[in-house]
Amino acid sequence: MRCAAILAVVATIASGTAAAATTRARVAVTSTEPVTVVGSGFRSRERVTVTLMTTGIHRKVVTAGAKGAFTAKFAGATIGYCESYFVRAKGNRGSLAILKVIPECPSSGPSG
Repeated sequence: MRCAAILAVVATIASGTAAAATTRARVAVTSTEPVTVVGSGFRSRERVTVTLMTTGIHRKVVTAGAKGAFTAKFAGATIGYCESYFVRAKGNRGSLAILKVIPECPSSGPSG
């Protein structure tokens, strides 16, 4: 009986953790020219500093909407074919999302 109670508590904690993870802040790149970053899961009306690192470093400050989403366009910034990039979005109320992409590109040399 005691074992069943412990398992019930563990299951409750695990389900709460899973639910919290689904509302976590996230970012994605939806366009590479100009680079467009979308974010979701941030706090309502949170001020977010978005940092993009490609061949250079670009920063933009945006405000999340009522549902915690934003779009940031970086005019003049592009992500080339097989180019690594890093995005960090940090809100002034504690939200944080990071995206790091290191593509696996085919070698350009002869095969065989």
